[in-house]
Amino acid sequence: MNTQFRQSLMMPFRGITIIVLASVFTQGCSWLGVDDDVYLNAGSVPRTTIPETLDQPIYDDAMSIPAVDDARGIGGQKLELGLPEPLSTAFGVEQIVIKRIGDNRWVFIDTPPAAVWPRIRQFWEANNLEVQTADPRRGIIESTWLASREGDADTIYASLVSGVAWADPGSTVQNKFRLTIEPGIRNGSCEVFIEHKQVPLGAPVRQDTANWNGGSDDELLENKVLSEMAYYLGENINRSIAVSREAMNIRGKRAEIIPDKEKPILKYKLSFDRAWATVNDALDNARINVDDLDRDTAVFYVFYDDTIQQEPGFFGRMFGSDDDDREPGFFGKLFSGDETSAVPANKYLLFLEEHEREVYVTVKKDADTLADPFIAERLLKIIKEYSS
Repeated sequence: MNTQFRQSLMMPFRGITIIVLASVFTQGCSWLGVDDDVYLNAGSVPRTTIPETLDQPIYDDAMSIPAVDDARGIGGQKLELGLPEPLSTAFGVEQIVIKRIGDNRWVFIDTPPAAVWPRIRQFWEANNLEVQTADPRRGIIESTWLASREGDADTIYASLVSGVAWADPGSTVQNKFRLTIEPGIRNGSCEVFIEHKQVPLGAPVRQDTANWNGGSDDELLENKVLSEMAYYLGENINRSIAVSREAMNIRGKRAEIIPDKEKPILKYKLSFDRAWATVNDALDNARINVDDLDRDTAVFYVFYDDTIQQEPGFFGRMFGSDDDDREPGFFGKLFSGDETSAVPANKYLLFLEEHEREVYVTVKKDADTLADPFIAERLLKIIKEYSS
């Protein structure tokens, strides 16, 4: 038998050997009769002592194990892990929407600031709004003082975007805009605010700045610009992929889950009015039935069954209710019981508490009893994901 023929015979067996060895290694040590608990319960041993007369090696703890913060108090327990939670439960939430609380308006965009910034710059250019300064790292755009005619919001806006208002003899006022883009409450979202100032044409003003104090001189004009920008973004934001590397610095957490073995907390870095409205909208978007609410005591009474996926899918929309009074739909009644039954096991209270510039949301079974911490944390995670 020649050498080439012997090699051709050996090749299939080599492949088989590799497959067999791979199967052995993928079985892990349990295949060899070693229990996994041996590793879980194993401790560390001191390093080998090297005599001082010999060369001392440089130790590198490449696989050092960091300290674990067991906030949930599950250390030492054996838990059965199910399927991982979905990356996002934000199904059916509008991507771009104008929101309002009192006199404050802003555009919520379910897209990261770095992807929104280039489109905002395009909006200003397309509408002849000359830019004085643009700082993508801080998320701020300031216009120059722009001449326009007086009138209602539509008249002023049409004069501004014409591009020739500076030469229009009917122009009698000048306007300055400041746009701010901030990270949104939900991960991967952002919020856009606009502030407007107006003075008579020819008034002595600094060309590079204005008295920005958080309020607009013409709120209707502010709302007009926000509306036009929201429409423009809705038409153009998905046409092509454009990301500003500098605008990636616009980040921050405005909502955060603080796990705990007794009392998990959803923490909002918002005013109380904004947090109350945010929780209210989140419950509505997540199709979590609200039995009652009390603004004076800052509590929501909700029905939540942690065995059901809280998503506004087809059946949720079919059997759910869109009424303002939020009467529980088919599934809500099925799992919550009727008015004649005892207090259902899946009825919870959401309490909002103000702490300086933050608002904490906690879950209770009644006014004096905390809810099961695992159920509470799951419910708070859903509210966080649907917050906008």
